[in-house]
Amino acid sequence: MLCSCSSSVTTTLPRPKATKDILILGVGNILQGDDGIGIRVVEMLTQECLPSGVCVADAGTPGLELPLWLEGWERVIIIDAVHMGELPGTWRRFGPDEVRLIASDKALSLHELDLANGLALAQNLDMLPKEIIFYGMEPERIEWGQELSPAIEAALPGLLEDLKAELRKRE
Repeated sequence: MLCSCSSSVTTTLPRPKATKDILILGVGNILQGDDGIGIRVVEMLTQECLPSGVCVADAGTPGLELPLWLEGWERVIIIDAVHMGELPGTWRRFGPDEVRLIASDKALSLHELDLANGLALAQNLDMLPKEIIFYGMEPERIEWGQELSPAIEAALPGLLEDLKAELRKRE
């Protein structure tokens, strides 16, 4: 759990200590290049002094376990690689109404069946937080290897700054 200025990322299911606590959840597979964007961002956040009550977690590829990660949190920010049809490194902030969770040729892809089905299950189980925000970045390559592409490396600091601004607005 990362609260205030500690410097670790949890890979176990954290629980909020107060109703205003925020979970920043990185998802993806660091063994598949740019698919590890969300995990890399939460790792970068461990180098930052975050507001009290902010917890940073690496959920890997949670799939249908996603509701367990979301349970009990009032506010969750999910960071992931997202196929949006944009240039690699382009990132966007989405609210739940802006994200289409059904995979199709023209839909925003949130790991096709994994994250999309996990979110749908959380909704059906009434386990969604009151506020959920998505930060998605267009990947360049999803292939075996741990290195991020240069376009992603160059874009991560901007995404990180926007996340920190988001947290400052909540203080």
